[in-house]
Amino acid sequence: MQHGKHSFLAGGLLFAALAVTAWANLDEQTYSRVVASKPAVGDVVFTRVGGPIFARVASTTQSWTSHVGIIVDYQRGDWIVAESGIPCVRKTPLRKFLDRSENQAFSIRRLKTEPSDEEKRAMLKFADSQIGRFYSLGFDLRSRKTFCSKFVHDAVFESTRQSIGEVETFDHLLHRNPDAPLAFWRTWFFGFIPWRRTTITPASELDSPLLRCVIQNHV
Repeated sequence: MQHGKHSFLAGGLLFAALAVTAWANLDEQTYSRVVASKPAVGDVVFTRVGGPIFARVASTTQSWTSHVGIIVDYQRGDWIVAESGIPCVRKTPLRKFLDRSENQAFSIRRLKTEPSDEEKRAMLKFADSQIGRFYSLGFDLRSRKTFCSKFVHDAVFESTRQSIGEVETFDHLLHRNPDAPLAFWRTWFFGFIPWRRTTITPASELDSPLLRCVIQNHV
Protein backbone atom coordinates (compact mmCIF):
# COMPACT_ATOMS: atom_id res chain seq x y z
CA MET A 1 0.00 0.00 0.00
CA GLN A 2 2.87 2.35 0.91
CA HIS A 3 4.65 1.59 -2.39
CA GLY A 4 1.44 2.33 -4.27
CA LYS A 5 1.16 5.67 -2.50
CA HIS A 6 4.73 6.59 -3.44
CA SER A 7 4.13 5.50 -7.05
CA PHE A 8 1.00 7.63 -7.28
CA LEU A 9 2.75 10.69 -5.87
CA ALA A 10 5.85 10.21 -8.03
CA GLY A 11 3.62 9.81 -11.07
CA GLY A 12 1.96 13.11 -10.25
CA LEU A 13 5.31 14.81 -9.85
CA LEU A 14 6.50 13.40 -13.15
CA PHE A 15 3.38 14.75 -14.88
CA ALA A 16 4.07 18.16 -13.34
CA ALA A 17 7.70 18.01 -14.46
CA LEU A 18 6.62 17.27 -18.01
CA ALA A 19 4.06 20.07 -18.06
CA VAL A 20 4.91 23.14 -20.12
CA THR A 21 5.58 26.18 -17.93
CA ALA A 22 4.84 29.75 -18.91
CA TRP A 23 7.77 31.66 -20.38
CA ALA A 24 9.09 34.74 -18.64
CA ASN A 25 9.79 36.54 -21.95
CA LEU A 26 13.11 38.30 -21.52
CA ASP A 27 12.68 42.03 -22.09
CA GLU A 28 14.38 43.69 -25.06
CA GLN A 29 16.71 45.83 -22.96
CA THR A 30 18.06 42.80 -21.11
CA TYR A 31 18.51 40.79 -24.28
CA SER A 32 20.31 43.75 -25.88
CA ARG A 33 22.78 43.52 -22.98
CA VAL A 34 23.21 39.82 -23.73
CA VAL A 35 23.96 40.55 -27.39
CA ALA A 36 26.40 43.32 -26.41
CA SER A 37 28.28 40.87 -24.17
CA LYS A 38 29.17 38.89 -27.33
CA PRO A 39 28.29 35.30 -26.38
CA ALA A 40 30.40 32.65 -28.10
CA VAL A 41 30.40 28.96 -28.90
CA GLY A 42 31.48 27.12 -25.76
CA ASP A 43 29.76 29.52 -23.36
CA VAL A 44 27.78 27.75 -20.62
CA VAL A 45 24.32 29.22 -19.97
CA PHE A 46 22.62 28.84 -16.58
CA THR A 47 18.91 29.51 -16.00
CA ARG A 48 16.16 28.79 -13.48
CA VAL A 49 13.39 26.53 -14.78
CA GLY A 50 10.11 26.36 -12.89
CA GLY A 51 8.08 23.33 -11.82
CA PRO A 52 8.25 21.10 -8.73
CA ILE A 53 11.23 18.96 -9.73
CA PHE A 54 13.51 21.74 -10.89
CA ALA A 55 12.59 24.00 -7.98
CA ARG A 56 13.73 21.17 -5.68
CA VAL A 57 16.97 20.83 -7.64
CA ALA A 58 17.70 24.50 -6.90
CA SER A 59 16.73 24.32 -3.22
CA THR A 60 18.62 21.06 -2.66
CA THR A 61 21.81 22.50 -4.13
CA GLN A 62 21.28 25.82 -2.32
CA SER A 63 21.48 27.71 -5.59
CA TRP A 64 19.26 29.87 -7.76
CA THR A 65 20.01 27.83 -10.89
CA SER A 66 18.25 24.60 -11.89
CA HIS A 67 19.11 24.23 -15.59
CA VAL A 68 22.14 24.60 -17.84
CA GLY A 69 22.96 24.42 -21.55
CA ILE A 70 25.91 25.20 -23.80
CA ILE A 71 26.21 27.40 -26.90
CA VAL A 72 27.34 25.26 -29.84
CA ASP A 73 26.50 27.30 -32.95
CA TYR A 74 25.25 30.58 -34.46
CA GLN A 75 22.40 30.46 -36.98
CA ARG A 76 19.92 32.92 -38.44
CA GLY A 77 20.88 35.77 -36.16
CA ASP A 78 20.97 33.94 -32.84
CA TRP A 79 23.27 31.67 -30.86
CA ILE A 80 22.18 28.05 -30.56
CA VAL A 81 22.11 26.37 -27.16
CA ALA A 82 22.33 22.58 -26.91
CA GLU A 83 20.50 21.31 -23.86
CA SER A 84 19.30 18.11 -22.26
CA GLY A 85 15.69 18.73 -21.33
CA ILE A 86 12.59 16.63 -20.84
CA PRO A 87 12.12 14.48 -22.84
CA CYS A 88 15.43 14.57 -24.76
CA VAL A 89 18.50 16.50 -25.98
CA ARG A 90 17.67 19.32 -28.38
CA LYS A 91 18.93 22.64 -29.73
CA THR A 92 17.26 25.91 -28.73
CA PRO A 93 17.91 29.51 -29.82
CA LEU A 94 19.53 31.47 -26.99
CA ARG A 95 16.69 34.00 -26.82
CA LYS A 96 14.13 31.22 -26.39
CA PHE A 97 16.37 29.44 -23.87
CA LEU A 98 16.59 32.59 -21.73
CA ASP A 99 12.87 33.32 -22.16
CA ARG A 100 12.05 30.18 -20.18
CA SER A 101 13.95 31.28 -17.08
CA GLU A 102 12.01 32.42 -14.03
CA ASN A 103 12.38 36.12 -13.15
CA GLN A 104 14.74 36.56 -16.12
CA ALA A 105 17.51 34.97 -14.05
CA PHE A 106 20.52 33.78 -16.03
CA SER A 107 24.29 33.63 -16.08
CA ILE A 108 26.48 33.11 -19.13
CA ARG A 109 29.94 31.82 -18.24
CA ARG A 110 33.05 31.13 -20.34
CA LEU A 111 35.97 28.80 -19.92
CA LYS A 112 38.98 30.76 -18.67
CA THR A 113 41.05 28.67 -21.07
CA GLU A 114 38.87 29.40 -24.07
CA PRO A 115 38.24 26.60 -26.55
CA SER A 116 40.05 26.63 -29.88
CA ASP A 117 38.15 26.62 -33.16
CA GLU A 118 38.76 22.90 -33.42
CA GLU A 119 37.40 22.35 -29.92
CA LYS A 120 34.33 24.44 -30.74
CA ARG A 121 33.66 22.25 -33.77
CA ALA A 122 34.04 19.22 -31.49
CA MET A 123 31.38 20.65 -29.15
CA LEU A 124 28.92 20.98 -32.03
CA LYS A 125 29.75 17.47 -33.23
CA PHE A 126 29.19 16.09 -29.72
CA ALA A 127 25.88 17.93 -29.40
CA ASP A 128 24.71 16.61 -32.75
CA SER A 129 25.59 13.07 -31.67
CA GLN A 130 23.40 13.45 -28.57
CA ILE A 131 20.27 14.89 -30.22
CA GLY A 132 17.25 12.80 -29.21
CA ARG A 133 18.97 11.10 -26.25
CA PHE A 134 16.38 10.69 -23.50
CA TYR A 135 16.48 12.51 -20.17
CA SER A 136 17.55 10.67 -17.01
CA LEU A 137 14.85 11.43 -14.46
CA GLY A 138 17.04 9.63 -11.91
CA PHE A 139 19.93 12.11 -12.47
CA ASP A 140 22.26 9.14 -12.76
CA LEU A 141 25.74 9.99 -14.00
CA ARG A 142 26.28 6.40 -15.15
CA SER A 143 23.00 6.11 -17.04
CA ARG A 144 22.93 5.72 -20.83
CA LYS A 145 20.44 8.59 -20.68
CA THR A 146 21.55 12.12 -19.83
CA PHE A 147 20.43 15.27 -18.01
CA CYS A 148 21.30 18.93 -18.30
CA SER A 149 24.42 19.16 -16.14
CA LYS A 150 25.75 15.77 -17.24
CA PHE A 151 25.28 16.76 -20.88
CA VAL A 152 27.11 20.08 -20.46
CA HIS A 153 29.93 18.46 -18.48
CA ASP A 154 30.39 15.83 -21.19
CA ALA A 155 30.22 18.39 -24.01
CA VAL A 156 33.01 20.43 -22.41
CA PHE A 157 35.13 17.47 -21.38
CA GLU A 158 34.87 15.56 -24.65
CA SER A 159 35.96 18.61 -26.64
CA THR A 160 38.46 20.35 -24.34
CA ARG A 161 39.36 17.76 -21.64
CA GLN A 162 38.36 20.35 -19.04
CA SER A 163 36.06 19.03 -16.30
CA ILE A 164 33.55 21.52 -14.89
CA GLY A 165 31.37 20.71 -11.89
CA GLU A 166 31.69 18.27 -9.02
CA VAL A 167 30.85 14.57 -9.22
CA GLU A 168 29.20 13.60 -5.93
CA THR A 169 26.90 10.98 -4.43
CA PHE A 170 23.32 11.68 -3.44
CA ASP A 171 24.43 10.96 0.13
CA HIS A 172 26.96 13.80 0.01
CA LEU A 173 24.65 16.13 -1.88
CA LEU A 174 21.60 15.70 0.34
CA HIS A 175 23.38 15.65 3.69
CA ARG A 176 25.47 18.71 2.84
CA ASN A 177 22.26 20.74 3.02
CA PRO A 178 20.43 20.34 6.37
CA ASP A 179 17.28 21.76 4.76
CA ALA A 180 17.30 19.43 1.74
CA PRO A 181 13.72 18.28 0.95
CA LEU A 182 14.30 14.60 1.74
CA ALA A 183 10.59 13.77 1.76
CA PHE A 184 10.29 15.04 -1.80
CA TRP A 185 13.26 12.99 -3.00
CA ARG A 186 12.00 9.84 -1.28
CA THR A 187 8.75 10.27 -3.17
CA TRP A 188 10.54 11.03 -6.43
CA PHE A 189 12.58 7.84 -6.11
CA PHE A 190 9.54 5.72 -5.17
CA GLY A 191 10.42 5.58 -1.50
CA PHE A 192 14.15 4.80 -1.67
CA ILE A 193 16.79 7.47 -2.26
CA PRO A 194 19.79 5.99 -4.17
CA TRP A 195 22.34 7.31 -1.70
CA ARG A 196 25.41 5.86 -3.46
CA ARG A 197 24.43 7.06 -6.95
CA THR A 198 26.74 9.67 -8.43
CA THR A 199 25.46 12.82 -10.07
CA ILE A 200 26.54 16.33 -11.07
CA THR A 201 24.54 19.53 -10.57
CA PRO A 202 24.11 22.87 -12.38
CA ALA A 203 25.08 24.58 -9.11
CA SER A 204 28.48 22.87 -8.97
CA GLU A 205 29.13 23.84 -12.60
CA LEU A 206 28.10 27.44 -11.91
CA ASP A 207 30.74 27.54 -9.16
CA SER A 208 33.45 25.91 -11.27
CA PRO A 209 36.78 27.77 -10.97
CA LEU A 210 37.36 26.95 -14.65
CA LEU A 211 34.62 29.41 -15.68
CA ARG A 212 34.41 33.20 -15.65
CA CYS A 213 31.26 35.29 -15.87
CA VAL A 214 30.42 36.96 -19.20
CA ILE A 215 27.04 38.42 -18.16
CA GLN A 216 24.37 37.64 -15.59
CA ASN A 217 21.02 39.00 -14.53
CA HIS A 218 19.05 39.05 -11.26
CA VAL A 219 21.24 36.47 -9.50
